[in-house]
Order: sequence, then C-alpha cells, then structure tokens
Amino acid sequence: MSEEFKVIQPTTTVYCKERGEGWTLTGITSIDEHTSVMFDGVRYTLPAREIIEVLLPQQLEREKNQQ
Repeated sequence: MSEEFKVIQPTTTVYCKERGEGWTLTGITSIDEHTSVMFDGVRYTLPAREIIEVLLPQQLEREKNQQ
C-alpha cells in the first residue's frame, strides 16, 4: 500500500468472509486508527488497516463477481 491515504467515508460497505456484509459506522482518516463496523446488527471495533487491506478488497471482489 502506498503512503498516500484516501479518506474512507462512513457507511462504506465492506465484506468479511466470517461475518458477511457490513458497513463502516465512522469514517477512516488514518491507517493506524480503529473504526466501528456493523455486521448483522453487531458493532465491532476493527483496525483501519484490516478494513482497508482485507475487508474493502473482499467487497470489491464480491461486487465484481455479482455483475
């Protein structure tokens, strides 16, 4: 990942293979912060790095495969 970071907006859809589809409850402004994500009505606090490097790419791949 490059040093350049783009802000991730609240309500961004993410996908976790274990928890399913979810969305961010707060925005992400730094790779080193923690962010709230809602999966199936349960709120989780996850590292932004996991969201950016794992959950967002999984959602993008899932969307690409559904087209």
